[in-house]
Amino acid sequence: MPKQLLTGTLEEQCDFLFEMAQEKMREGNFTGAYHALKEVVKYAPERKEAVALLALAKERKSEQSRLLFVSLAGAILFIGLGSFARLSNDLWLLALGFVGLLVGYGVGNLLNSLRRQPKSV
Repeated sequence: MPKQLLTGTLEEQCDFLFEMAQEKMREGNFTGAYHALKEVVKYAPERKEAVALLALAKERKSEQSRLLFVSLAGAILFIGLGSFARLSNDLWLLALGFVGLLVGYGVGNLLNSLRRQPKSV
C-alpha cells in the first residue's frame, strides 16, 4: 500500500492509525502495527489501549524476528553438516536446508512459547 497523507484533526488521525494498527495485528503484520502505534503513542500518549497494543506489537515483532533467525540458522547448520559430510549431490544439500529450516522453525516456536509462559514467583 503506498503511503498516504493523513487529513483531519490529530485525534482523527490517531483513530485512523490505531484502527490500521489493529488490522495489521490481525493480519500478522506486527512491524507495520508497531510503526503505526508508535505514531499514535507519540501524539496521544494518554491512549492506554494504544500503549498496551504497542507493547504487544513490539513483543510479537521480536518473536517473528527471532523465529526467522532461528529458522535460517537451522537451515545453515543442516547445510553445513551436509557439506561437512561431503554430500556430492546439491539436491541433498537443498533437502537438508529445507529440513533445517523446518527444524529451526519448530525450535523457534518452542522458544517463543517458553518465553510467553508466565514466570513463577
